[in-house]
Amino acid sequence: MTDDEYAYLVSSHGDAVPACDRLRLHDCQVPALDSLLRVMREEGIDREVRVTAIIATATGRTRIAYEYTDLIDPQSAAALCHTITVARFEAGFQEIFEEETTDD
Repeated sequence: MTDDEYAYLVSSHGDAVPACDRLRLHDCQVPALDSLLRVMREEGIDREVRVTAIIATATGRTRIAYEYTDLIDPQSAAALCHTITVARFEAGFQEIFEEETTDD
């Protein structure tokens, strides 16, 4: 991710963007991060969940580290729903990578 891309994310999403050293994405996945943060804000998920890191491996496998805010009990059904949502986002990041790197 370039400094300009990171600056754009911060200007668009503020402190919802993890620290630059906690982001390791393939270039094709950067727009997905922008989309993820926008959806979280629009759906109000960002009030309950904070993304702390997103790390993609060389094969595109992506892990999203997150923490719950004080507004949610980590043992609640809502927390389980957020865990499932994050897993779907992780799969989406990998699908983007696979589509980008698949030979036609």
